[in-house]
Amino acid sequence: MVPTYFITMSGLRYDTPGLQFFNSPILILGTLAIAFALNARSILSLKLEREKPPVLRIALSLRVWNLVEILIALFLLGALLTYAFVENFEPRLSDM
Repeated sequence: MVPTYFITMSGLRYDTPGLQFFNSPILILGTLAIAFALNARSILSLKLEREKPPVLRIALSLRVWNLVEILIALFLLGALLTYAFVENFEPRLSDM
């Protein structure tokens, strides 16, 4: 796994043809969002019972590795979105 990482990163560093797509931040944000959604789906269970009145049952199964994956995905999403905000933020000078 480690040699594959170094080969891939060296290919991305020198703009290897066909690998420019992997440098896209949209790909990184998308994969983190997918990781969050799939792991959230595996631990959450929603069930609508059509009684009178209708009841929505929500069940949460505590699977440690799924929760760890969700927390890591949320942390990385938060870090990337914070970076994007700070990088594009320009303070406005007030005219006083």
